[in-house]
Amino acid sequence: MLPEPLNTTKKKPLPSLYIAGAIVLLVGGLVWCTKVSTNVQRVFWGTVSQSLSTSAVTITSKQTNGSASLNQAVQYSFGPNSVSHTLSTLKQNGTTVVDELIGTPSADYTRYLSVDTTQKSASGKLLDFSNITGVWAKSDPSAGKPQLFSQSVLGTSLPIGGIALPIGNLSEANRIKLIQEIKNDAVYQVDFKNVTKQRVSGREQYVYNIGVQPVAYAALMQRFAQLMGLHDLDGLDPSSFKGQAALKLQLTIDVRSRHVVTATAGANGDEQSYTSYDIPADISAPAKAISIAELQARLSKLQQ
Repeated sequence: MLPEPLNTTKKKPLPSLYIAGAIVLLVGGLVWCTKVSTNVQRVFWGTVSQSLSTSAVTITSKQTNGSASLNQAVQYSFGPNSVSHTLSTLKQNGTTVVDELIGTPSADYTRYLSVDTTQKSASGKLLDFSNITGVWAKSDPSAGKPQLFSQSVLGTSLPIGGIALPIGNLSEANRIKLIQEIKNDAVYQVDFKNVTKQRVSGREQYVYNIGVQPVAYAALMQRFAQLMGLHDLDGLDPSSFKGQAALKLQLTIDVRSRHVVTATAGANGDEQSYTSYDIPADISAPAKAISIAELQARLSKLQQ
C-alpha cells in the first residue's frame, strides 16, 4: 500500500496577520489622534495654557490714530534676571521720535535714539537734541515703583491692555486654576463654528474671531498679575468697566506650536505679531545713567 502524498501547500504565517492588523490599528490611531489634537477648541485652550507657561516673548505692534502712528517692539523674559526691552518709533505732526526702554523689577531706564523734527525753540532756532540722544536716564527710587517691566507684561491700559492673552510662566497648579477661572467667567467668547483654517509657509494656522468681555478681562489680568508677583493692579475695581462693549479680537494661532502668531483688534485694526517664544531677552541694565529729573531739565532747556 502506497503512503499518502505529503501536503506541500504553504500556510501563511500567523505573525504576519498580527503585524498587518497592528499597522491598521496604528494608522487609525494616528488619524484619530491628529483629528483630536487639531480640534479647534482643543487648539485654542491649548494656546491659552501654553501662553501661561512661557518664559519669554517678543510682541511687535502697529497702532494708528489719525495722523499719528506708533510702531513698537516689546521683548520681555522671566527668571532670575527678569527684564523688558522696548524699541518705539512715534510719528506725529512731522516729528519722528525713536526711543529705547529697559525695565527691571528694581528700575526703569529710558533714552532717545533719535529725534527728527522741524519744530523750533522759543527763540526761533531748530531744536538741537544732541545733548539727550543716546543718553540713558534712570528712574528715581523715591518717585515710586518701577513700571516699565510690569507694563510690558500686563499692558499699558485696561480693560483691554497691550496683550491679547496673558503671557507668563505660572506653576502648573496656578495655570490650571486660572484657565478654569477664564472658562467660568467667559472672558473669551470664541466663535468655534466659524474658524478659518489656512496654511502659511507650510504651517497650519487657525484664525479665531473672539469677543472679549471688559469686566471679566480686567478681573483676569488682576488675578494673573497677582500670580506673577506683580501688584500694580491690586487696587483695580473690575466692575468699573461694567457697561463697556465687548472688544472684537481676531487671533491667528499656529496649530502645531499652540502659539499666537498675530492679534488684531480695535476699530483701526491695530495688529500685534508674536515671535521669539521662550528666547530670553539678552539685555543688561546700563552701567551709566543720568536721573530722569536731569533728562527733563535738558528737554526743558531745548524749548528756550
